[in-house]
Amino acid sequence: MARLDYANARLGARRAQLLGTGALRELLARPSLEARLDLLRRMRLGAALPDGGGADPLAAAEIGLREAWRREAATVLADAEGVRARALLEAFLGIDDAAAAKAILRAVARGLGADRALAAAPPTPGLDEAALRLAAAAATLPEAVGRIDAAAPAIGRALREALPACAPGDLLPLEVAADRAVTDRAREAAAGGDEDGAVLLRHLEDRVDVRNAATLLALADTPPRADAFLPGGRRLREPEFRRLAGAAGEAVRAAIARLFPGVPRAALATPWGADVALERAWIAPLRREARVRPLSIAVPLAYLADRRAEVRRVALLLRGAEIGIAPDELLDLVEA
Repeated sequence: MARLDYANARLGARRAQLLGTGALRELLARPSLEARLDLLRRMRLGAALPDGGGADPLAAAEIGLREAWRREAATVLADAEGVRARALLEAFLGIDDAAAAKAILRAVARGLGADRALAAAPPTPGLDEAALRLAAAAATLPEAVGRIDAAAPAIGRALREALPACAPGDLLPLEVAADRAVTDRAREAAAGGDEDGAVLLRHLEDRVDVRNAATLLALADTPPRADAFLPGGRRLREPEFRRLAGAAGEAVRAAIARLFPGVPRAALATPWGADVALERAWIAPLRREARVRPLSIAVPLAYLADRRAEVRRVALLLRGAEIGIAPDELLDLVEA
């Protein structure tokens, strides 16, 4: 295991600046988007947000938040001590390449436009803003896949192979293919038998379980799919997945709540609630690993996961308030 004494010590100071529940409540209490952005600019997370924002200040703020996260990830990567630690961090960050690609494909399939696509795409160093915007401007799914392929060949190859299996309006084969590509890539990077690699491998198992849980929620009350299972998890085995695929929504939610004890069943009733709850389910084990192994790769992984979640929570709060989601419901979603 690489001793990340200095890098991990520096992360302690950064972690202290993560926004807590009080700061999120204070943001939501402001009476307008302009007032929320003004407060956010006084915080470390929003210090680089542009003033004004032009015709769409919310979209400009979301872009600024994603860019701030990319810079933070680059800093953590540069601080990592040793080639092995940097390779594992890069593999971890690369997992979000799939989520970004999926957000683009959904937007193209629904004709939502580049700004909506970018708002839904998580920040990831592997697919920069220009590449995502170009792919989001595609007129068809095959064209979008081709543009993703040009920017991220490993994901693009998997998407091309899955494209013939997509029925009209069905992106699930593409989404599973993207997830399989990034988890396979990260698993290969983590191989080697060392403790830091084992930390990442355990994290990948959690991410696979969460992906399969999300798939089951998407398939609830629909005809079952035989090709939607992502292998490599430890909680949700393939026979159980097959049994639940296409089952009634309440049965699926109950099963997922049993498999993930920290996930309340009520949170799984809405797509945004499930997204936040399942994200917490894979972040919590990383936090435990960081406490148990304070000189390991678990510390920067947990910090990056929490920073990523912070950006997502603030973006959700800003957009949710603008579209009229009730403040109490928003607080339930964003509070860690």
